[in-house]
Amino acid sequence: MKVIQTIVRFLKVPILFIFFSYLVLCACYNLGGADYFFHTKVGEYITISKVIPKTDIFSFTMNGKGWVDHEWLYQALIYRFHDSFGLQGFFILRIVLFSLIFFLLTVMVLKANWVFGFPLLVYGLQLALRRFTLRPDNFSLLFMIIFLLPFVFKKKWLLWLLPFVQLIWVNVHGFFFLGPLILILYLILSKFNKVSEDKDFYKMAKVVFFGSIFACLFTPQPLAVIGYPLTVIKGMITGQQALFYKYIQELESPLRNIHAQPQFFIFIIFAILCLCFLSSLNWFYLGLGVLMLIFSINSLRNMYFFIPVAIAIFVDRYPVIKETVLRTILHKKGLLLLEVLFVVYSVNLSIPMAKKVIQFPKLGRAHITRDGKINKRSIFFSRDLSVYPKDMIDFMKSRELPERMFNSFNLGAAMIFNFFPQRQVFIDGRAEFYGHQFFSRYREIVMANEKVFDEIVEKYQIEGFALTYFRDSPPPLIKLLRDRGYQCIYFGQKGIIFVSVDFFKKNPKLKQDQVNFASLELKKLDLLNEVRFEKISLKGYFNMANILHSLGHNQKSREYLEEILRVSPGDSDSYYLLSQMAYQEDDYQKAFIHCRKSLLFHPTDKAHRLLAKIYLKLGNIDGAKRIAESLKISLDSLGGDLDG
Repeated sequence: MKVIQTIVRFLKVPILFIFFSYLVLCACYNLGGADYFFHTKVGEYITISKVIPKTDIFSFTMNGKGWVDHEWLYQALIYRFHDSFGLQGFFILRIVLFSLIFFLLTVMVLKANWVFGFPLLVYGLQLALRRFTLRPDNFSLLFMIIFLLPFVFKKKWLLWLLPFVQLIWVNVHGFFFLGPLILILYLILSKFNKVSEDKDFYKMAKVVFFGSIFACLFTPQPLAVIGYPLTVIKGMITGQQALFYKYIQELESPLRNIHAQPQFFIFIIFAILCLCFLSSLNWFYLGLGVLMLIFSINSLRNMYFFIPVAIAIFVDRYPVIKETVLRTILHKKGLLLLEVLFVVYSVNLSIPMAKKVIQFPKLGRAHITRDGKINKRSIFFSRDLSVYPKDMIDFMKSRELPERMFNSFNLGAAMIFNFFPQRQVFIDGRAEFYGHQFFSRYREIVMANEKVFDEIVEKYQIEGFALTYFRDSPPPLIKLLRDRGYQCIYFGQKGIIFVSVDFFKKNPKLKQDQVNFASLELKKLDLLNEVRFEKISLKGYFNMANILHSLGHNQKSREYLEEILRVSPGDSDSYYLLSQMAYQEDDYQKAFIHCRKSLLFHPTDKAHRLLAKIYLKLGNIDGAKRIAESLKISLDSLGGDLDG
């Protein structure tokens, strides 16, 4: 028995070492998202000018409008890292931040039992990986964990840290209100506990609460900052935020796609199970769990805020759970056996991480350059060029383009980073600042509402359009621009640029860049000498094929799709697009063949829907009915033109 206990204690260090090695290496590659571009540029402006902007200076659409920069301290910090270490500075900051977050979570787990808590750390890391981007809300997660520590460890000296943390938090991110909220929950709900609280600790928590509220005033715009949470709540109640939730992916609720977030729901179920042990229930943790559950299910970006809450609940309930299990289910030897099983499970979780630790530095990614070559490069301490529109930005830097250009929402941050102050943007990632009405009009333009298009072009004197592509389909605005006579001067894998006819005529140098979609030359990839066995990102080629299809150049679109399938024969999206084109050209037999291949490689509802339409055209009514029933739609809904 002692031998087993010794082995369990011995394995703790190597397992945790593997875990943190994996965590650090995860932070060393692929700078996801684009927000860090904007924050770095704002930080540069603040650092150099010694001024925190109170009005917008980055867009020509909202120039001069009052703006509350909740995140100025974070922005100054990220700029300092970038200024001192270059691109590597972003990675260094990310490594430090996430290592500290999970170090504190590990310390919390060790207070209970590392064997039972380690799976929580692993699932927590898996859930947090999607947020391993440079965003100020990651600091909110760190600060929230620090606010939980005094209650987890019942240490008075930790309470005294909180007002100072709050002072930083209020200048770093808008979720600063979570700090005082945790304190007020404790002050109210701990009164209902059967086991009386330490009076000195309670009194100190009360003082710290008022100290934290006072700390919130030490910000450049205290009234506006303090009113921010109320503004957000008001927007949620009135439905003004609904438009953002619909079109901005990170603001979608995890409840919309439960199967895609298994770790999140594991944490929820685990926390509920822990709270089911009602003996000496701590009402503070019950209230905290309910409140943070509501907060976390509000959007995908908030999910990982539930991780420290679930772990804190586990640590609080662990003595009760252990006592109950020993008394009613297992004896001491049984509990030891359970620990051994969890150790085996922890080892099983660690082995894949250990393998990835060895593989990570060797990882690379191949993508296709503009001239049809394969660019293979490490993604270790570098940007992921399959996401960042480098070619498009480089093109914009090398050309004389209109001063005022409409740009895609996701392109705004990169444009500010590369062109401010010489160029301002139409819109960027500050959705709440622009407001639901402006964002709605932006969406109307993207979806080719001609009336709104004419109004906005006239109002802001827009002479150019820099557009990135949707996840699933090309923006209808591209076809409208082509039909209105705008000249395309850049057509790439990540985006497309148009200028007005008048601007094109005034700048004859752009003639060399004019894109003729009908005569585009596709350079074949060298499969033998370049492609070999590397996995290549073909999303860019598919984007171009999709755009060509939307503009009516089906033959050119097919050339790109056939090249994709030559490299990756199982690309389901390419077969689906080929099937769409064949359907629209009334070649239903060919449409059936391509659609069937798409479904074989990756079954989707849209492909099933298309297959049902094909069945109707081929006279297979029973086949169409079966698909309609499985999709829970009517045959009538399949009529009409093919959905785009």
